[in-house]
Amino acid sequence: MPVKQRHKLIYNFSSLGLIQVTNFLLSLLVIPFVIRRVGADGFGVIAVAQVVVFYLSVLTDYGFNQTATKDIALYKNDNLKISRIFFTVLTAKTLICFLTFGLLLILLLIVPVFYEHFNLYLLAFAFVLGQTLLISWFFQGIEKMQYIAFTALLSRLIFVALVFVFIRSRGDESLFLFFMGLGNIVGGLVGIYIAFRIFKLKFTKPSWPDVKHEFKEGWQVTVTNLSMTTCQYIGVLILRIFTNDLVVGYYSIAEKIYFAMKLMIGTFSQVIYPQVCHLVHAGRKQLILFFRQNYFPFLALVTAGSAIVFIFSGQILNFFIGYKHEYSSFLLRMMCIATVIVCMNIPAYLVLLAANHKKSYLKTFTIGTVLNIAANIVLIQFFAATGTVLSVIITELFITTGLWWELYRLYSDTKNKGGNFLKSLFYESK
Repeated sequence: MPVKQRHKLIYNFSSLGLIQVTNFLLSLLVIPFVIRRVGADGFGVIAVAQVVVFYLSVLTDYGFNQTATKDIALYKNDNLKISRIFFTVLTAKTLICFLTFGLLLILLLIVPVFYEHFNLYLLAFAFVLGQTLLISWFFQGIEKMQYIAFTALLSRLIFVALVFVFIRSRGDESLFLFFMGLGNIVGGLVGIYIAFRIFKLKFTKPSWPDVKHEFKEGWQVTVTNLSMTTCQYIGVLILRIFTNDLVVGYYSIAEKIYFAMKLMIGTFSQVIYPQVCHLVHAGRKQLILFFRQNYFPFLALVTAGSAIVFIFSGQILNFFIGYKHEYSSFLLRMMCIATVIVCMNIPAYLVLLAANHKKSYLKTFTIGTVLNIAANIVLIQFFAATGTVLSVIITELFITTGLWWELYRLYSDTKNKGGNFLKSLFYESK
């Protein structure tokens, strides 16, 4: 890999990595503060509502973080083209945002657990609106990750400041996601301003055929993202059905730390995805060399980090809760295993995505979602929150294995060298 390109990857990863580290450090302040103000059961209420708005946000994003990012990466030197993509995607996201608000109202009216916290969910929709305005897909496509870092840091600082000022006691949990949404709204508006000011975007009136094209391109990715979100969050909803807010609260505390570790994996994927989009068309050898030089050191780093969290899980949880809680510590240790498994699917997932083999990973994630729901329903009844974590591990093992199998089939069918990609990646000399 050219030195300039490697430096660019390191810079982009450092930009996003810095914000994720900052997010984690801010979480070290916010989560214990909120738990002490609203209680573990109040935090459980927040966790369930957060799952609902995350689902709605995935619908609003509609896979644009993959499809639009790829288009921007391919046409980043054509200002008129990226301007057209920019306004088309924003229009599509806005339309979906209106639809998701209607969907939320329906859920509130027909689901008693949600209706019980009606005002909380209405305020939480600010998070979905904020996600609609965020244009990380644009900055990722032109490989200017520092702007994602800047807007994300701004939104998080606003969120943290509002939490510390206004959340004081039980009943204030309804403000948590509202403040998170306000931060995202400000960050999104600032990001749009930067896109106009720095990159000289030209207003282009979106055409309906272009909007429909974006919908058509993104639906398979959206289904996949919904499947991934289901695998990640559905356990909280099912756990709440069979247990109570307190159990969900203790589980969610461990889960937040797990998600913080996964954020670094997501950041790494974001940074290298534009390069993978280019290299997947440049040839197998260049792609394999790229993964060897960048992915394997990262995998080693994730494994080492997970081992450290595994060893010191008790001390980490003690900081968040304020006292020793062996069960939450046990859950976190199990989640460390899941983190390494998730990291192992990065090459297969990105290559399938960049090579436009949407059906391959859609099939894997769809089956994985069904498996996850079934495992949660069965295991939670016998093992409570332990069953939720077991379902996560089972699902991630299936998805990782399935994605690599689909990649093997892809190169077997198109190259007639059955598995040469895998063999070259792991065994052949550079």
